[in-house]
Amino acid sequence: MEKRDIIMIKNIFFDLDGTLLPLDMQKFMSLYFKSITESVCPYVPLDPQTVEKAILAGLDAMYKNNGEITNKMRFWNTVATVTYPRIVDSIPIFNGYYENEFLLTKEATATNPLSAEIVEILKKKGYKLVVATNPFFPKIGTVRRVKWAGVNEEDFEYITTYENSKYSKPNPKYFTETCISANCRPEETLMVGNDVEEDMSAKKVGLDTYLVTDCLVNRKNEDISAYKHGTMKDFYQFCLALPDIKNK
Repeated sequence: MEKRDIIMIKNIFFDLDGTLLPLDMQKFMSLYFKSITESVCPYVPLDPQTVEKAILAGLDAMYKNNGEITNKMRFWNTVATVTYPRIVDSIPIFNGYYENEFLLTKEATATNPLSAEIVEILKKKGYKLVVATNPFFPKIGTVRRVKWAGVNEEDFEYITTYENSKYSKPNPKYFTETCISANCRPEETLMVGNDVEEDMSAKKVGLDTYLVTDCLVNRKNEDISAYKHGTMKDFYQFCLALPDIKNK
């Protein structure tokens, strides 16, 4: 790597699931739907199959969101079309799930001690840190997953959630929006993630990228040699080599 490639970096965007937080996505989704339906169905006039169908439709709507409204509004507007218009009155019930039973999905995750070490190194060196996770969950659910990774909400200056985002990965506008919200210049920002299609699309709007391969997702079998890449151990070494910018 040429030295000039790293001197410009001032901000590090981290994906969460599969990057800071090792995750078995299939197991997570299974636990998620089981736990959320068991949690909310006693309090809403819906069967588990309808709740799951509505959530999947809402997730797809957020994935395709065009920036006109927040992901939260897009999600609940879509859920209402699958269920009934006043489902929005039940949002506190769903939020209660994230405060309580959502903990059951932790079984599908693991903690990599390197995540906390990397965050601490970068903080000491003066880098602005952002959690750039796909904003499909409310803040309460996102912050819980941040903690499962062994790091804290306070370690990051900005975290994308469905409340504060109007786009999702792999839409490059997600990264532009996040840069604006976090007050980061794209050309001074490194996106770190494990999903080739979603996280590496940051390159399209000028961010540098680092592909973490421990939980690699490469749906299209893309040649990853075009990206800086390596395991979390490799990225740890990469971070050690980054310059201290705290007093610059």
